[in-house]
Amino acid sequence: MNKKILGIIVAVIVIIAGIAAYELFFSKIAMAQGIPAGRFIKISNEDLAPSGKIIVVEQSWYGCPVGAAASWAIYDVLKNYGNLSYELHYSDPDHSPANIPGLIFTGFKSTSVVEFYVAYVYNEYLNASYNGTPIPQNQLIQVGEQILKEEYAQMGLPPQVAQLIIQYETQIPVINYGKPSALYVKPPHLNFAILISGPNGTYIVTTPIVNPTILEGYSPQYVLSHLDQFPQIIQAARMIQNTILEAAGPLATECPT
Repeated sequence: MNKKILGIIVAVIVIIAGIAAYELFFSKIAMAQGIPAGRFIKISNEDLAPSGKIIVVEQSWYGCPVGAAASWAIYDVLKNYGNLSYELHYSDPDHSPANIPGLIFTGFKSTSVVEFYVAYVYNEYLNASYNGTPIPQNQLIQVGEQILKEEYAQMGLPPQVAQLIIQYETQIPVINYGKPSALYVKPPHLNFAILISGPNGTYIVTTPIVNPTILEGYSPQYVLSHLDQFPQIIQAARMIQNTILEAAGPLATECPT
């Protein structure tokens, strides 16, 4: 083999290995130091979306107050990327903060480069799976992980999506909390996450992006028709949109701004 060609091949291998080592190094730093609360962080350069697409993936549960509050920001962004189906809803009346108005997403028909997926792993009262199978309180995380993997697999998502959400909810401490988000809540459970991935990499948030308490006392109907009266929702929607654009890379020109 020509020495020049061999040298080029070796150089390419070294560069690839260097990039992998770089990502691993900073991934370990993130795992040791923790991630910030309330905002997205880039966790990988890997694109987990189908070619020519950006994926927005949510994990929540039917009674989750954090998911209920975040649903308004998700809706405010994704209505520009496709047709959302949803039900008006309140969060668990027994889980503080209680009765937070929100949306339960039941479908999304994309009209753009963005695809949306959501898995609700537990029921309204955090004592069973989304389909009513009882779950002992001390097994919420383990069973929730299995449900999440199965649900995302059925949606056609690559296994890394569930793996990353589980990893960042159960293993990576949140700086403001001192522990992973799934272990900060009581009882410990998979609580909430949004993962966004596209040509420019993968991003995640595992903590509230809208404080649920700002919605106490409102009805879902009122919030839906008065979104612009809630600055936190608008700010969170802008953050999601900016993260979509960042993950999009060359696809950003095909996204509404």
